[in-house]
Amino acid sequence: MKEKPHIQAVTDFLIEYATKMLSIGTYTARIDRCVGRIARAYGYDVSLTIFVRNFTISVMDPLDNSIRRTYVKSTATSVVNFRLISELSALSWQIYDDRFSLEVAKEHFADIITHQNNSFAKTLIFITFANSAFCKLFGGDLGAVISVFVATFIGFYCRFLLAKFSVNLKLQYIIVSFISSFIAYLGVHFGFSTTPDVAIGSSILFMMPGIFMINSIFDILNENILVGISRAFSTGILILCIAIGVYMTLSISNIGLIGV
Repeated sequence: MKEKPHIQAVTDFLIEYATKMLSIGTYTARIDRCVGRIARAYGYDVSLTIFVRNFTISVMDPLDNSIRRTYVKSTATSVVNFRLISELSALSWQIYDDRFSLEVAKEHFADIITHQNNSFAKTLIFITFANSAFCKLFGGDLGAVISVFVATFIGFYCRFLLAKFSVNLKLQYIIVSFISSFIAYLGVHFGFSTTPDVAIGSSILFMMPGIFMINSIFDILNENILVGISRAFSTGILILCIAIGVYMTLSISNIGLIGV
């Protein structure tokens, strides 16, 4: 990089970068470090305030504080993607260490976010087998494993369809948890399994928002208290939605709450 890029061009790139990082489930401190690293590579200072659904970014020239840009941007939640998180974090180091020009950095960024490493079909199969393996690990019999396999396959596909039609996330969790748990219950009802507690409990494991809870803990530990508590409450609501869906299954079945 031979000359300092214009502040507006740098700010636009940082906004796009931070928006993508926030949408794919990156915790706050990591976003702040990566964005700050890129800004320093181009000779600017940056201040970033992140909330659950939006963030405020302020970019300034350390040599002349009158040269600055400040924006408030909202973000949409996307699917958690560890590959993107890792590659975008690595990109920030490449920009800093190799002194990429802004144009080259944009090209690398576009290549990373447009590259599809895993198809939906592959993800569906892996998650289905993983959930079935958990069922076996927790003591489920063969019938329970098969029931959980079918329940996870149908539930995950339903979640994909609901997300495609932009159904509210909380409503997605209620509907999918009910569908998955009810299909697992049908395996018990028709005599395929004698371990109803393991079958029904394992059928909704793929929905557990563990990443969001981990991010909330990281945020609190890194003194991003407000966003950490907000994420923890949001995660708690999603878990409650899962519980509502399972309760709907239990309420129309002949399996007692104490038994499950």
